[in-house]
Amino acid sequence: MRNILSIMVFCTGLCTQASVSAADSFSIGAEQWALPRSGAALVRLAPLRAAVQDWLNHPDGRIVIVESGSDTASLWAGELSDWLVALGVPADHIGKRVSGEQGDDSITLSVEY
Repeated sequence: MRNILSIMVFCTGLCTQASVSAADSFSIGAEQWALPRSGAALVRLAPLRAAVQDWLNHPDGRIVIVESGSDTASLWAGELSDWLVALGVPADHIGKRVSGEQGDDSITLSVEY
């Protein structure tokens, strides 16, 4: 599965060469998420692309979705998790966390390794 996602990212020319550390986080705003979603549209979403690239660079890592805990944010995090699985990220490499510091107008992705 990891190879499928890696090939998809590289073939679309959307992969960045810079590596990032575990301290980096990638925020997706509500206005970005409100756009029509498809697999092709999501791999063009820069924060998601950067988080997936970080995960690909760290094979033992997990993509963690940080959300505010509101009903809307929980649904959003669930949908994002489903999309990550559909794009080839194994479900056991995805985690979710609620944070009081996270606003309702965004979701943050980070890779923990």
